[in-house]
Amino acid sequence: MKFYLEKIFIFLLFICCSKKESVNYICPDGDCWVSLYTDFNEDSNQYHHVTPDWFSETSGRFNLHIESSPTIVRCQYGGLPVINSSFDSNTYWEVETELSFSFGLYNPFESLYTQQGNIIKVKDTTVTLDFFKGEIIPVVQNNSINHDVKDKMKCYGWTNPNSGPTFNETGNCIMYSKRIIGPLIKKMIGDTISIYSKTFFDCGERSEYVKDSIKIIIN
Repeated sequence: MKFYLEKIFIFLLFICCSKKESVNYICPDGDCWVSLYTDFNEDSNQYHHVTPDWFSETSGRFNLHIESSPTIVRCQYGGLPVINSSFDSNTYWEVETELSFSFGLYNPFESLYTQQGNIIKVKDTTVTLDFFKGEIIPVVQNNSINHDVKDKMKCYGWTNPNSGPTFNETGNCIMYSKRIIGPLIKKMIGDTISIYSKTFFDCGERSEYVKDSIKIIIN
């Protein structure tokens, strides 16, 4: 009899401990995870070889994607997890010369028009600003961005990716957001930069932060 009582006591203790641990979870399976990636391939050393979009010598940009786990239902607000990420980098650049901008001038009374009715510019003009000379420019903005459900059709059973029936909770669905990295300068081609993320999983007093990073080679 004593043997069976001991087994029952151990079993009840195990259940109580399991319940206590599960209460401490704020993400499914107790795992608040984050994943950073780009639109480009990752090599065997986990470096992403990125070719930015260029419009000028100082306008390079590329997309940085971030995915994460959701929070569990008791942490959600209006059925939606509240998760946001902020970013930083080890790379900055300095504005060494004046900035020049070219734009067209239009005259509604003297300009010609295309057959489609679009106005044709009279001439181009260039404006040069020296105010920003010596300014230190970060390659990533450090203001935070909010995560949203990546695939709402799959998560909520919607037939439209942008709208559907009101939902009461978000299950174990991947959360997503995107940060545009830049501006970069062409002098950075061949350089390696690191980008760091800090993601906040909101659950009141049990909220958590998860840090991650990604290594980029500019091609």
